[in-house]
Amino acid sequence: MKQPKFAILVTSLFLLTFVLAACSSASAKGSEFPTGTFVSKESTSISYTFNKDQTWQYYYYGGIGAEGKYSVKGNQWTEKGTKECPFPGTYAWTFDGSNLTFKLVGEDKCEPRREATDGQTFVMQK
Repeated sequence: MKQPKFAILVTSLFLLTFVLAACSSASAKGSEFPTGTFVSKESTSISYTFNKDQTWQYYYYGGIGAEGKYSVKGNQWTEKGTKECPFPGTYAWTFDGSNLTFKLVGEDKCEPRREATDGQTFVMQK
């Protein structure tokens, strides 16, 4: 009678180990800042491109509206400043595999960047 209970326990622990391993690798993958082109949910004429070398371009109605460098630490994306906005701005980001959303952390003295980024969601283009 004890052996079937033990077998069920061992099998359950074995399956739990696989489930936890699968979840942890998915979480690690989701914690990396995504690169590629992301179009605004509000207007298809507005987009960001984030490159693996930590450079970015902001496109506004077909032209580059701004470009620069960024860094990522955890869930915070920091735009390091541009010629027009020479000071950094930091935003918390979330990415669900398709939608990239930004929320201002602290203060951003650059009004155009703040308006274009804070509270905005961008959809990854395939």
